[in-house]
Amino acid sequence: MMNVAELRSIARFNGISDLQMFSSEKQLVWAIQRARGEDTCFLGDTRFKCQESECEWRDDCRRLVAEWRR
Repeated sequence: MMNVAELRSIARFNGISDLQMFSSEKQLVWAIQRARGEDTCFLGDTRFKCQESECEWRDDCRRLVAEWRR
């Protein structure tokens, strides 16, 4: 998984300025996806059926995560 500093750098590059409002990595990735015009699918319910093989979040998204951490 990318660390928070890397995610914030990507977010700034994509025009997201108010980074303090995102309390989790999932919310930050969703904000990046929205800024890029993509579906906000990271760690979503359909992640194991995902067909996007070129997605940069794929490996992190498809790993098993305890329900309480999502």
